[in-house]
Amino acid sequence: MLGAVGLVIGSAFAAALAFGATALIVPGTGTHNILPPNAVVGYKENAADRYINVSGQPCTSTDGCNLVGVDYPASFFPLAIIPGWCPGLKCDTWDKSVGTGVTNLDTALTDTLENTSDPIVIFGYSQGGAVVSREMYNIAEEDKDRVSVVTIGNINNPLGAWSRLSFLPHIPFLNISFGPQLPTDIGIKSTNYSFEYDPVGDAPQYWGNPLALLNALVALEYVHGYYLDPTSNAPTDSLPYGYDDGTLATAITNAPKRTYNDATFVLIPQQGALPLYLPVLDIGKQLGISGLVKPLVALLNPVTKLLVNLGYDRITNPGIARTLSILPFNPLTFNPVDFSVKFVAAIAQGIQDALAGGASLTPATTPVTTLAARGAAPQTVDAIETKTVAPVALNSSTSGTDLPQASGEKGSTDQDADAKAKAEADKADAKAAAEAKAAEEKAAADAKAAADKEASDKEATEKAAAEAKAKADKEKAAEEKAAADKLKDAKEAADKEQDAAAKAAADKAKEAADNAKAAGAAGDGPTKVTGTDTGTTAAPAKDAGAGDTEKQAA
Repeated sequence: MLGAVGLVIGSAFAAALAFGATALIVPGTGTHNILPPNAVVGYKENAADRYINVSGQPCTSTDGCNLVGVDYPASFFPLAIIPGWCPGLKCDTWDKSVGTGVTNLDTALTDTLENTSDPIVIFGYSQGGAVVSREMYNIAEEDKDRVSVVTIGNINNPLGAWSRLSFLPHIPFLNISFGPQLPTDIGIKSTNYSFEYDPVGDAPQYWGNPLALLNALVALEYVHGYYLDPTSNAPTDSLPYGYDDGTLATAITNAPKRTYNDATFVLIPQQGALPLYLPVLDIGKQLGISGLVKPLVALLNPVTKLLVNLGYDRITNPGIARTLSILPFNPLTFNPVDFSVKFVAAIAQGIQDALAGGASLTPATTPVTTLAARGAAPQTVDAIETKTVAPVALNSSTSGTDLPQASGEKGSTDQDADAKAKAEADKADAKAAAEAKAAEEKAAADAKAAADKEASDKEATEKAAAEAKAKADKEKAAEEKAAADKLKDAKEAADKEQDAAAKAAADKAKEAADNAKAAGAAGDGPTKVTGTDTGTTAAPAKDAGAGDTEKQAA
């Protein structure tokens, strides 16, 4: 381990003395010879020429860019069945391997930052992409402007295999963690390439789609391990889907560059036969019956591609991580009428391709069960015959087929027909994408309108309740006031009656007193006072008038 770290530091220091940018190359699972003296030939060079240079950072194998390998276990216990991944079951687990890779990459990056002021590119492939994704979180704020990232087949892509499984916890026995995913918002620019249907970097979202899953599993064998081929570890292998350096560069240039914050995602389109049919073509070739197999595959390929694509979401931004779904497709964007039209068109295209003898199918890539760059001893790279294949634009949902035509195998009439059919298919795809987008926008608008209506109804209900309460409170206050006023009036009336009664009584008493006084004043004599033991008693005097009257009467 100390020797490996020393080689990393030495390589980084030597690179710092040279002119131009420095690229730190972190290999994928199974590549154990990234450092001298037996360093794999072609691996770092193809990484720079095919992917780093076109990402916007000038760096090729011939322009003075310093290509520095970063060694680490690059193993995956217990997958000993795959050559180079865990020889003899004596290898590190996923987390331990990735952790060692992060340590070694951090050492190399720190040394390079200290010894040069040139731009630095960190490159990761497959498991190396997981190493790079984790190291990005460790880069100091002041160094982020000097560092950029390029990944290929990154398992920690937001749409990669580990992101689809990120709902799972850490698995102790296997020592596997499914995160963290590639960061997109920490101030470090990254460009991330994946071949279409490679399940490591472009995993299906809808795992209830059996064709999408099966196609992805086959692509793990036929696609994922060939991003950097040929190399001295695999001199007879070539790029996936019949690409060569020229057609790959064209495909990358023409592919949509979808961005999310600091990250750019490039999906390299599948062309020719789907991965699902590559083993079938190989068997036909081995048995000498390609003349029968190729037309059959050409017949089924367009319809199969249409069904496989239901397992993917090409509308949502690829920078947004989404876990797997058990559904076979997205029910919110599926348009049965549009799908039926495309299905019929795919059948027609398949019949046309089959009648042409399967000429639209590119040669299948020779399978090697390594899945990532092979760890075999370096070999001399022999000249490899390549076949130029016209690049095909990626369609989110294919109505026909995007299989390229081999040069010279069809006449100009067939080429015109194919071009017309492709143009119609592209037009239909564009229309479908527009309809899907419109449907998505309509669904969002309907949801917003429903939410607004619900809020409005709630507000109206609350307002009506408030008004009813206010009215009830007002009525209650009026009733209480009326009762209080009535009570007050009754009290005032009672007080008045009491005052009137008291006054009447007083008046009556006064009248009685006055009468008594008047009666006393009208008597016929003065009051006679007789003495008694207890006091005196006044006797009224005899009325003189009355005596005269009595006398006259006698």
